[in-house]
Amino acid sequence: MIWHDQFHMGLIHFMAYPDARTEEEILSTIKRVLTDEFFQAIEVSALIDEDLFKEIGKMCETAKVELLVAAQPVVLTKKLDLGSIDERERNEAVQELKSAIDKAYISGARTVALLSGKIPKAEIEKAKDQLVKSLVELCDYAKSKCIEDDRTISVNLEIFDWAVDKKALVGPAPVAFEIASRVRNHCGNFGLTVDLSHQPLLFEDPFYTVSLLSPFITHVHIGNAVLEKDHPLYGDLHPRFGINGGVNDVEELTYFLRTLWKNNYFEKRVATQKPVISFEIKPLPDEDPDLVIANAKRTFLAAYSKFLKEVR
Repeated sequence: MIWHDQFHMGLIHFMAYPDARTEEEILSTIKRVLTDEFFQAIEVSALIDEDLFKEIGKMCETAKVELLVAAQPVVLTKKLDLGSIDERERNEAVQELKSAIDKAYISGARTVALLSGKIPKAEIEKAKDQLVKSLVELCDYAKSKCIEDDRTISVNLEIFDWAVDKKALVGPAPVAFEIASRVRNHCGNFGLTVDLSHQPLLFEDPFYTVSLLSPFITHVHIGNAVLEKDHPLYGDLHPRFGINGGVNDVEELTYFLRTLWKNNYFEKRVATQKPVISFEIKPLPDEDPDLVIANAKRTFLAAYSKFLKEVR
């Protein structure tokens, strides 16, 4: 079993190349990923303008690499809240994220990933209602963009930590299950993104999370995290695998792959051509991004080899 047959390996571009800010830097680093046959998918920040997204879409089509739109940076940098009790704020967040869906449409991407706003200090149930309302609106908008196209644009809600760093409403697996169940009742083009690097920050075992949320998981990230409070990389900073103080390396990734396999993620029918597993890794200021990517590849290959031996 070769992973190309089961799923597509992706890279979150803006995390791996955080210093790529100009158009030239963005295009040159994306090209570096697209010419690497290790990857069959790339996730690109929705902060990039539409014209550049069109160009990136053409590059991905030429290279035969799946393009995914990452709207998490839009939510985080603009402090958007899809679950805001304030209807004006909620609507502002929805309109901003509709533009990310527009970018997916013009570039040929089939998924847009985002996250909820922060967990509110009060009226959590009302915030959940507002979040569901926003997600249904975005899913309906995504469907409306493809009425004349033979494709689907899926909206993926990524699960973030609840109490350590991002402090998002979604959140713990039971909350994610509740929100996903409610949205999926209305929208078939909705799913959840589970991130291995967020599991320790949620203090949840990946097998518990994936098993519970399996009906809704349509997208996966893998990476590392640090839980030592006095460590400079404490929180949701996605350092390279094997870094001192990190909690995820070969063993944890092997366990996660086995968990995905047992819960049939590799057989999922999703909006992308195949299920996607993307590296979410970020180099430190003094680290070479290409070396950090090489680290991730070697970690994956070691974990995948162990996984294959276990399931054969």
